[in-house]
Amino acid sequence: MGLLKHVDACVETSEQATKEWNIENNLNEMIKSWDSIGFEFTQFKTSWVIKTYDDAVALVDDHIANTQAMLFSPFKKPFEGRIMDWFNTLKRISDILEEWAKLQVNWMYLQPIFDSPDIAKQLHK
Repeated sequence: MGLLKHVDACVETSEQATKEWNIENNLNEMIKSWDSIGFEFTQFKTSWVIKTYDDAVALVDDHIANTQAMLFSPFKKPFEGRIMDWFNTLKRISDILEEWAKLQVNWMYLQPIFDSPDIAKQLHK
């Protein structure tokens, strides 16, 4: 049949398919890993705050790095749209977590002021 004439092409196609499969599989695994991420809340005075961001921040940072690596891969073409969508989602999550942390720090600093009976009375005037 002369299959040995096509060994190089078969090997090349196999390597490309394997690398594309790795990209797709890694992308799917990253997306699925967010299904189990949750936030623990703890009471702070009269309100609730997120207890820790560490796991989510570490995961989003890791996934951003992995997604950026995928974007530089020459084998990304079949998944380029999904990769860009995922990258944009991760950046949005990162921005939200950063802003939420800032807001929470400010709230924890200011909440005693708003809990003060004197200030509450002045605010309701």
